[in-house]
Amino acid sequence: ILNFIFQFSMARMLGPIEFGVFAVLMSMLYFMAIPSDSIQTVISRYTSKFNVNKENGKIKYLIGRSLKKGLFFALLVYILLIPFFYFFSYFLSISFPLVLLTGLLLFTFFLIPTTRGVLQGQKKFNSLGFNMIFDSGIKVLISIYLVFIGWKVYGAVISILIGSIIALTLSFIPLRKTLSEKSERVNFSGIYGYSSPIIFSILAILLMQSLDVILAKRFFSPEIAGQYAVANLIGKMIFFGTLAISKSMFPLSSEKFDGGKDTNKLFYRSLIMVLILCIGALIILFLFSKLLVKILFGEEYLSVSTILFNIGLAFSFISLSNLVILYGISVNRKINTFYMATFIFIQVILLWLFKNSLYSFSIAMMVSSLLLFIGSLIILWKGR
Repeated sequence: ILNFIFQFSMARMLGPIEFGVFAVLMSMLYFMAIPSDSIQTVISRYTSKFNVNKENGKIKYLIGRSLKKGLFFALLVYILLIPFFYFFSYFLSISFPLVLLTGLLLFTFFLIPTTRGVLQGQKKFNSLGFNMIFDSGIKVLISIYLVFIGWKVYGAVISILIGSIIALTLSFIPLRKTLSEKSERVNFSGIYGYSSPIIFSILAILLMQSLDVILAKRFFSPEIAGQYAVANLIGKMIFFGTLAISKSMFPLSSEKFDGGKDTNKLFYRSLIMVLILCIGALIILFLFSKLLVKILFGEEYLSVSTILFNIGLAFSFISLSNLVILYGISVNRKINTFYMATFIFIQVILLWLFKNSLYSFSIAMMVSSLLLFIGSLIILWKGR
């Protein structure tokens, strides 16, 4: 909720053109956050394994090793991405220093998933939730102040950076007991092979919900691109609104699987919960799309109300796909990375072919997301 208050506030305070720039930077952040979600998922998976046998020493070693490697890779990747940042800023007509500033968030993306992954793997969901609340709450307060005094998109980006740094610091507090244990060295030689399908799976999910904003910035005028960014944001409300279910299911399913217990009931229960939330959101979008846009963003964004249901349906399919894929990873199902890449390619082609109007663009988004959901079910079934 706080994350969306942040987005609503920025949309109203920045206006369509500036918010279009901010939305594209947020999409770039989603790509940069791919290591974050992957690291958190892997750390959570290993933590849940150690947690079964109360091996806190191994968890402490995992934390230390992951933080050291995360800091090294963050610095390396940031330096290597500088040419890409320049091309990105030139291609989309965005200030290069602004893109460089946004890139600094790479450091938090490589570090904070370690502590949050341990909290998730230890099933400390309250601590994990409060940490995310502090992160988002600080971001809301600082961003409103900085944008109000005239810092515009720079203020919004700086607020995210400050919120992430504070959240990383606070995340160590609920891990005091684990960190007080004697570190027990563990061989993680197989972690990279295990991480590969996770990285590509999460990459596919993040790309499917973000590529449309970047392509809209390229295909449409700055104002229309900013308006479409609002539609995408409302769609993301469905995804992030159901994300807690999939993130909670993952360590529970992993632990049951490692203990030789049945995981099907947990998966079906989670699937039904996500489905109910998606249907409820779609009903609201169908009945109150104009009212929703007017209240949250203002009348200057009203033109996107006609495509909200299509975008909502697209993100419902993405939410369901995310749950199915995470479940597959938790029970060691084999996920073919080539298949996942195929869905991204299909989406790009469809969005390019149907760029004549926002409505046709939204249809392409919906169809590509449906194909992802069908494909995720097939991948899960074939991996049995």
